[in-house]
Amino acid sequence: MNARLILKQLPNHLIFRILHYSLISQQLRDELVVSAGSFRLKGGGNKVLEWQPFVLWLANLLLNYAGDILGNLLLGRLPLEPLCNTADILLSSLICRYCIFYCPFDLGHAVTSTLAFRILATAMSTISQVQLIDRGVHLAGQAYGNAPFPMLVVGTVMGSGAEVLKPVASLLINRCQHNQLAFLKLSSTSKVALLLSLLFILEIYKNPMIMGFNRHQLMVYILVMTTALKFLSLCYRTDHFLWLLEHQIRYTLFGGFSRDLSKFFQRPPEPKVRRTWTFAEFD
Repeated sequence: MNARLILKQLPNHLIFRILHYSLISQQLRDELVVSAGSFRLKGGGNKVLEWQPFVLWLANLLLNYAGDILGNLLLGRLPLEPLCNTADILLSSLICRYCIFYCPFDLGHAVTSTLAFRILATAMSTISQVQLIDRGVHLAGQAYGNAPFPMLVVGTVMGSGAEVLKPVASLLINRCQHNQLAFLKLSSTSKVALLLSLLFILEIYKNPMIMGFNRHQLMVYILVMTTALKFLSLCYRTDHFLWLLEHQIRYTLFGGFSRDLSKFFQRPPEPKVRRTWTFAEFD
């Protein structure tokens, strides 16, 4: 009981919040640098980070609370309720502006780019993600009468955060530009959130596939496996393994395997013999 209470209160700790906000701000800065292309950080003057400081703050703020905002929209609650905590907003803004983006000598970015910081912050963010998915699934169960699909959608959206909006953005880009240049796919974070939401739903329905684990035991095992996966992704790209797993699932469940079996067991068609007429010499 004490371990469950400590695990529940851990995301509200000050050090935990600092690590979580620093990791999100660092990821936002990395994405901006990749999108900038030829711009360099502080070398020739990074105009991307200097032109729009208010937009950077607003984007970082929405990334920090995207899961709660989208979850409240789906649950029929006030969407901006997570922004009512003024102290938390000030802490997030301070880390974003003066520690990651505009720190003197770029010390904040240098610290958050180290492997030690990424390992520590990844473990903390994994705890936050798993607890957010668990809370989303159970809140959706209370709001929708334990209907499985609403619980699956709400848990995936709250666990993915802003990552779940990337397929929607790609669809809008293709629609507005009248092309198919933007690739429609779920991110790895959304795929993990979908799988974890499914496991929590099976626990609610007491499905034998979870081998009799209760809610607390299931969360502990999920935390261990998800943290190991995140640590592995820091050292090696796990997207390829996820793609191979998805390919095998599509091959097995969506027609590829049955099509190959039908080709293997199908008897070759008998060749059509065209009748030819022969004529005698005196006909």
